Amino acid sequence: MNEATAPNSTTPLIEEHDGNFTEKNLAVKHAPQGGMLARGMGSCTWKTCLVWAFAAMAGGWLATCLPVQALRAESTPAKAPKLYELRTYTTLPGRLDALNKRFRDHTTKLFAKHGMTNVIYLTPVKSENTLVYLIAHENEAAAAASWKAFREDPEWKVAREASEADGKIVEKVESVYLTPTDYSAMK
Repeated sequence: MNEATAPNSTTPLIEEHDGNFTEKNLAVKHAPQGGMLARGMGSCTWKTCLVWAFAAMAGGWLATCLPVQALRAESTPAKAPKLYELRTYTTLPGRLDALNKRFRDHTTKLFAKHGMTNVIYLTPVKSENTLVYLIAHENEAAAAASWKAFREDPEWKVAREASEADGKIVEKVESVYLTPTDYSAMK
């Protein structure tokens, strides 16, 4: 079934606003017989009908370009920007591999379990004992609740103990909360 015969369809439209591109959908209404039904047009002149017929023959392409037929679909309200947390772990000498293993095997999964979004994990090019990562929360209250639940999770306690069987791993932790700027590509 093509667009010209579909009972209702949506057509994506990319819009630019202040340098940000977003995809919106245009709802296009069609009559049951396959002809287009524009808002407020119960009947049409022969010229209008000819345009509609041409649009239907063109596979609906022209019809999606005609503004009289395009009714904006309900848009979802914009979500508030997320709260990002940038964390830097400095390990004791020679312990970065153990920290990476703990994160790979346990920590990232537990973060997700407790409502934290894993964004990216990085190691600096000229450092042998540092892990830097970015996670996201809905807001500061959600961050506090997630961290509390994470620290109290029995799975975390077992994973931490097992990973530190050969000795302590982390020497220092730094954390800073960040919000995106209005011109940031990532919100």
